Amino acid sequence: MKRTKEWWARLDKHERSHLVYLERHAVGSGYGNGYLPDDCSECPACGTPVLGTGWCHNCYLAWKSYVDKANKG
Repeated sequence: MKRTKEWWARLDKHERSHLVYLERHAVGSGYGNGYLPDDCSECPACGTPVLGTGWCHNCYLAWKSYVDKANKG
């Protein structure tokens, strides 16, 4: 769904802020850590170790819940 003013209005201030934070940190696909195995990285948003790259499960679920809530209407 296109992100119009009405779309953003369906989220409260905290949800909008966290959604933007998550999406800005999605650009980095995670980064390695000397203490993690080669096939692991850290979530670019919160730093939780993940298998592979990208967001951890909790950050993905938060992002999905915000987008789903804003798409309803």
